[in-house]
Amino acid sequence: MGPVEAENDPLVAEIPVYLAKTLTEQLYILQYPVRPRSHTYDDSSILKTKIRPRSGQMEMELGLQTRGPTFDRSKGEQIALNVDGAFRDKRDSEDNYYKSNVMDKLVLTSTKALSDVSRYAVGVMRDNSLHLTPVASVLALRPCFSYLDQADKRGKQERKEMMGEGEDSEEEEKARKVTVQFEKPETEKSRKAKEKSYGFLLRQIREEPWVDVTYHKYGSERSEFEMRKLYCMYEDEHIDQFNLDPNEYLKQLVPPTEEVQSVTPGLPSHLMSRSALSSLPLHDRVKIVMMNAGVASFTELLGVLGCGTASETALSVLKVLQQVAVLVQGNWVVKSDILYPKDGKSESGVVNELIQRGRDYVLYLFTKNSTLLRNEIAELIKLPSNDIKEILRGVARYRASRTIWEFLLPTDKTFLKKYPDVVQRQQMIWQSRNEQLSHVFKEKQIKQEDGGKASTSSSSLKKARGSRGKMDTAEDQSDSQSKPAKLRK
Repeated sequence: MGPVEAENDPLVAEIPVYLAKTLTEQLYILQYPVRPRSHTYDDSSILKTKIRPRSGQMEMELGLQTRGPTFDRSKGEQIALNVDGAFRDKRDSEDNYYKSNVMDKLVLTSTKALSDVSRYAVGVMRDNSLHLTPVASVLALRPCFSYLDQADKRGKQERKEMMGEGEDSEEEEKARKVTVQFEKPETEKSRKAKEKSYGFLLRQIREEPWVDVTYHKYGSERSEFEMRKLYCMYEDEHIDQFNLDPNEYLKQLVPPTEEVQSVTPGLPSHLMSRSALSSLPLHDRVKIVMMNAGVASFTELLGVLGCGTASETALSVLKVLQQVAVLVQGNWVVKSDILYPKDGKSESGVVNELIQRGRDYVLYLFTKNSTLLRNEIAELIKLPSNDIKEILRGVARYRASRTIWEFLLPTDKTFLKKYPDVVQRQQMIWQSRNEQLSHVFKEKQIKQEDGGKASTSSSSLKKARGSRGKMDTAEDQSDSQSKPAKLRK
């Protein structure tokens, strides 16, 4: 900052900043995204609260006002009947989901709102000084509707009992179905991949036991006592000077924003939240969406990307889209070289370059017709059955029989009429690609035919040599028979 700028920006005040560590790794921020700000849960009756500390999950049971004017009692009784069954009165009340004959509680479950909270803290002011406490996690609480699954399960069980299917028939059915599986020895690479999978992480979360905690309402005596821990207890301890230059100090105070992670808590590893997606450049956003979708219409893409339907926005998306996808039946399909990188191999051991050719040929056939026969393409592209199935399942579905495959989406006539220049350009690309593929497949076919002819010629030659040998032997025998026998003296 120069001297002139410093004069125009005078120092107004200096505020001491303290770091409170009493609630370190214990301070959670709770958000209620579906609850209006004017209707908080401060006055609600909290029946039970539990938490999983390692996974950072929280579950909260709220009591409902069943006698208010806004509560439909008949509907609440019907929900309780569906969940706990008609014989709920004959069981212990602790075994029922609802303790009364009506839906009397609401359960809130949490998901992590942020993947990285290292740059966040809660600050409070006291005596013109700022006290900061690091945040352990930020959780978003939303209503949970697991009771609907429980009602559906109980309804199926009651229908099964009414039809006379008891436990004996279920045991017999299970006894008849025996499946024996032999697992391959687990390698270090497969173990690490398994630990990163969504199913493994979800199982770890579910295996962690719940810890019951006591909820104290805002304004209570215990709540006020805990709030005092937000203030630093040792204000006399301070650092007189720093050994860092101003730029380094700013980096330590406000670290630079790291790259947005593609994995969002609560989602599978191959998915990305819309907030994380929106922070990426347009090219990366389009590429990620197409790799996950595989096949999509242009209207669907605009909706997922949140670009609206303005002409300028649509044209910018369309320009980027042609770099990562190709047009088939008016819809967009991710390019084969993106889906199958050049240096990789399929599960069958086939190099991805051959998979790219086979998939491009399948897509070219779909540009001409919405259906195709699997046998026709299998004879030409010469790929293993598993690889052909994987290619077809990504862009088509079988109809009537497994030999007839139909393109996943109907022809988007609206796009074909609205963007004729793009359609014409894509047709030229497909025509050029078809000529390349036809040349490659034709060469392979000629080599196979030449190999077949060579083997046929060699076998014919062997047969001719064999027959000639037989003829020579026969002639030798006939000559020996025709010659007069010599008499010994």
